[in-house]
Amino acid sequence: MLVSIGMIILSGAVGGIINALVSDNGFIKPREESAGDVTIIRPGFAGNILLGAAAAFISWGLYGAFSNAIVYGAVSGLGTDEISVSISAIAGAVLVGIGGARWLTNEVDKKLLRTAAAAAAASKASFDDSQKIAVATPAQAFNIAKEMYQE
Repeated sequence: MLVSIGMIILSGAVGGIINALVSDNGFIKPREESAGDVTIIRPGFAGNILLGAAAAFISWGLYGAFSNAIVYGAVSGLGTDEISVSISAIAGAVLVGIGGARWLTNEVDKKLLRTAAAAAAASKASFDDSQKIAVATPAQAFNIAKEMYQE
């Protein structure tokens, strides 16, 4: 049973790694970004991996072969069969891992962009900076706006 759980968690972690690769965060270390009195926690690759693993485990526990397993109580009867892991369970775990980690990434990006917009609005107007922000990733937009605000 523990091997099955480990395979699902590992598959979800792979999903988190895939999300880290396709997002603009890449393999950054977890860190805090600050602009004025606003602090944004960026979970980095570790947060993506952990959330992907947790999301896959939760999904498999709710809907997979593990959903009928008895954790405490009766030693015979429904839910005591050998638990197996199929290819579809692993694929589902990777997909759920990507989705769970993507949700976290989108929430952080949304906060970065909201803070960048507020900082840019409170700063002196700059056509060049506005053009840079328009094509920047959320983290880059945040840093450009932070520099505008400090000038």
